[in-house]
Amino acid sequence: MVEKILVPIDMADQETGIKTIKEGVVQTRAREGELTVMTVVPNIMAGLDWRYAIRGSMQGSEDYDLKAIVKEALTQLNKLVEDHTPSGMKVKTIARHGTAYEEILEVAKDIGASMIVLGAHRPSLSDYLIGPTASRVVRHAECSVNVMRDT
Repeated sequence: MVEKILVPIDMADQETGIKTIKEGVVQTRAREGELTVMTVVPNIMAGLDWRYAIRGSMQGSEDYDLKAIVKEALTQLNKLVEDHTPSGMKVKTIARHGTAYEEILEVAKDIGASMIVLGAHRPSLSDYLIGPTASRVVRHAECSVNVMRDT
């Protein structure tokens, strides 16, 4: 059975994402497996337009089109994967919308992941060991989780 490696990344922290993708490539090659890289567009809170965060735009507000936002995130993810994986390596990409840890766990289950390679942000006082998303994935994943510490 082919091992499947899942690498979820936060598009808002591409530096950590690139390190995590590179580790995902290492783990995939070592296991002669399949690599899937994903991102999650967070739930949009009432009164907050996430297009500003995604595009870095500070212009006027319009109604957001969630499908367009997820499609834009997938386009950005595909470019990042293309730039930071070996030429010719087949990589599946997925963009979802929702709560990050829930979507990560759902995709891991859907693809039958044998390992999740996950980046963790530098801890703050409130989440001293690892960030809240990484912590939840580690606690609830049905497969191994390799946490890449942001140093």
